[in-house]
Amino acid sequence: MDNIDQQLVHLLSENGRMTHEELARVVPLSRPAVHERIKRLEACGIIRGYHAQINWEALGQPLTAFIWVTSREKSEDTATALMHLNCPDAVIEECYGMTGEWCLLLKVRVASPGALKDLIDCVYTVPGVQNTLTNLSLAAYHEELELGETHSQEGAVRKRKAERKK
Repeated sequence: MDNIDQQLVHLLSENGRMTHEELARVVPLSRPAVHERIKRLEACGIIRGYHAQINWEALGQPLTAFIWVTSREKSEDTATALMHLNCPDAVIEECYGMTGEWCLLLKVRVASPGALKDLIDCVYTVPGVQNTLTNLSLAAYHEELELGETHSQEGAVRKRKAERKK
């Protein structure tokens, strides 16, 4: 991935609805060249999809919580079942397989504490779920890490390693 690919990925992560023509105005390429690069980035799995940034408060789901889950079943099967739960006033946004004591971590959005309780009750209906532990988020300071931040952090680490070698 060269600098232009990184720039395209960054631009699309900020606004997945940018047209190839708009992207071509920002990066020093023609529209057909941008189209080919985007196709390649999708084909190799770097770009896996496009999503909308949602204002959860406006949608009526202002609370974010994290639910830790232990399971007797295969984590992947439990995760699939959890992602298919249908609970009113709640959305399971993300699910991660974890190391350590807990098998899975769910990031959820709910309309109210009562909706969170109902969601946890739904989680226990999934075969194999043994236990849960729930944390309610008070604030989201950096919910989405910018691509440029990741690269600058990696650059700082490389710079420190190079300085230590001197």
